[in-house]
Amino acid sequence: MASRLLLLDRVKNERESFLAPLMPALRAEYETRFMTARGHDGLAEAIAWADIVWLEWCWDHAVWVTNSGLLAGKPCVMRLHSIEAMQTDFPARVDWSSVTRLITVGEDITELLLTNFKSARSMPRPDIIPNGIDMALFAAAEPDRFKIAWVGHLEPKKNPMLMLQIAHTLLSRDRRYSLHVAGAWTDTRTTRYVHALMESLELQGSITFEGHVADMPHWYRDKGILLSTSMYESFGLNIGEAMAVGAFPVVHAFPGSARLWPGECLFASVEQAVALIQDARPNLYRDWVGQRYSLDRQITSVVGLLRDLPNRSVS
Repeated sequence: MASRLLLLDRVKNERESFLAPLMPALRAEYETRFMTARGHDGLAEAIAWADIVWLEWCWDHAVWVTNSGLLAGKPCVMRLHSIEAMQTDFPARVDWSSVTRLITVGEDITELLLTNFKSARSMPRPDIIPNGIDMALFAAAEPDRFKIAWVGHLEPKKNPMLMLQIAHTLLSRDRRYSLHVAGAWTDTRTTRYVHALMESLELQGSITFEGHVADMPHWYRDKGILLSTSMYESFGLNIGEAMAVGAFPVVHAFPGSARLWPGECLFASVEQAVALIQDARPNLYRDWVGQRYSLDRQITSVVGLLRDLPNRSVS
C-alpha cells in the first residue's frame, strides 16, 4: 500500500497552489490528499490519516500543526516562501523539532531565514529546490521583440513605479514598444499613483493593463521581453516562464538575483534597463531555463526528498 501524503496549503486552493504542477507525480507515488488549511477544522483528522505531512507556507497553520503534538514523530516537510521570512513572525513560533525537512526555492531566502530566526538554525540546513517550469506547457513561440510583458499584482513590492519610469524613457526613444501588464490591482495607493503618473508621462495607449490572466502560456507567446521590476523575489517564477516561451529577461537586480538569473540580464538603473530592452534577443534563454529550472528537475528533487524521509510503517 502506498504511503499517505497530506498536503496542507494555507494560502492557495489546489488549482492555484505552487504544488499544483507536482500533483500528478506525487499522486503516482503516494496516496495524496490536498487541503486548503484556513482554520484548524479537520486538521487533526487529516493528520491522523497521513503518513507524511507537507506544510506549504510557514504560516499560522504551520505554527499550530508543529505545536499541536499531532505529528507524533511523523515525517513533516515544510516549504517556506519569502513573505513568511520577511513579513511575519511565524518562523519564530514554529516548533522546528517537529519539522523533518525544510525547503526553500533559493539561497538568498535561506540565508535571510537563518539570519532573522535563530530558532530555525536548529534544523538541518534547508534543501534548496527551485520552482519548476513545465517546458511543454510554456512552449517555444515566435515573440515580437517590441512587446514587453510585466507580470504581478500592482502593488509596491512589485515596483510598478519603476516600470513607468523605464517605459517613459524607452518610449521617448522608440515608440514601437508597448507594455502589457498581467496582474490585478491590489493596492489603492498604487492604483491612484500609477494612473496619475501615466497621464503626467503621457503613457496612455502604450501600456495595457489586462488584469488577471488565466492562460499565461498563451499570453506570453507574442511577448519578446519580460520586464521584472520587483524589489525582491525568492525566485521569480514569471521570469522563468516567460524565458521558456522565448521572452528576453530584463530583471531589476534585487538581492539574490545574480544567483538565480543571467547576470547580463540584470539592471540597476533606468538607463541600463532601456539598453537591455533595445538590445534584447528573444529566444536566447529557453535552453538555459530548461537546464536549470525544468519541472522534471523539480519533481526529481521533491520525490527524492520524500523518499529519503525516515521510514514509517503504513497501516
